[in-house]
Amino acid sequence: MRLVISKNYIGIDEPLIFLAGPIVGASNWQDEAVEIIFSLNPNLIIASPKWGIRESIAKYIVNGDENYFRRARAWERHYIEIASKNGAIMFWLPGEEKHDCNKVYGAMTRIELGQWLTRYSLDNKVRFCIGSDGKFSELRTIEFDFKTDAPDKVMFNSLEETCREAVRLAGL
Repeated sequence: MRLVISKNYIGIDEPLIFLAGPIVGASNWQDEAVEIIFSLNPNLIIASPKWGIRESIAKYIVNGDENYFRRARAWERHYIEIASKNGAIMFWLPGEEKHDCNKVYGAMTRIELGQWLTRYSLDNKVRFCIGSDGKFSELRTIEFDFKTDAPDKVMFNSLEETCREAVRLAGL
């Protein structure tokens, strides 16, 4: 059970699940996903861009080189690319829990989801899954694009179902 958090670099050869989805304004869904995924398969590696984590999850953190990446975004792009080929990118789209007028909720998630949907429509070997609690803003538009660009995929209705699909895609 290994968890790589933002800006930490470790070399990875095994399947990786990258947790993609809103952070600011969202519930701490990432810690819950870590617990679900490790209960399904303790042999996976998970990359989570969320900085603040619960104490119960801290025991899984793998220490690495914190100076390898110049910024967190470089870390995200590195590990999301690995997961897309060897593991799975797991998009979870929860409703906004706490509004921040200075930040668009899920802005980077929306960009990343668009990028990976496009990549999948060009190469269906890209490994990703998506789920939502049904409360994410503009979800109907996202669902339309998802059904258009990835008609063979299913959008899951619970975090647990989405985690199960990510583990399945990781092939373990």
